[in-house]
Amino acid sequence: MALTTLPNRHDIEVSLRSDGTKAIVEGKTVVPFKTFVMLVIQRKVTALFKDWGTAPVVVDAELLTSLAGAPQDSQENRVHLVLVTLGIGVITGVLAFAILQFALLTINISMGKQELAILAGGLVGVGLVGSILSKVQLRGGGQRVLDSMEKAAALLSKK
Repeated sequence: MALTTLPNRHDIEVSLRSDGTKAIVEGKTVVPFKTFVMLVIQRKVTALFKDWGTAPVVVDAELLTSLAGAPQDSQENRVHLVLVTLGIGVITGVLAFAILQFALLTINISMGKQELAILAGGLVGVGLVGSILSKVQLRGGGQRVLDSMEKAAALLSKK
């Protein structure tokens, strides 16, 4: 067992043991990058910063360069994507409803006052949903919407 100091801005000491032709860092585990990233993405890791925020992580220099050069994916971008997706879903629903109404008209089923009132109410509802979504995004409540949609997606994917 040897004690080695890695040259870096933050020197750390690691215990090495030899296993034939390999040097193994004691107390450390080698994991594929994909596995590590999936763990970070799928878990809420903010609470871990308190205990592990200054712990050194050994990363391949080319991987670190690739990570630094990759486009940034902020939480705001994810919330915006979810809200836009919800809005597009609502618009698609209204479009499908309109196509259904057109199909009914082609087979001589006409709309009366009640059906037109339902249609108008649906359009007003779409306007209200759009207004609420924009207010949610401005107040930062989009994170709750994102969390809810992620939970729903997880439940649906298990079935």
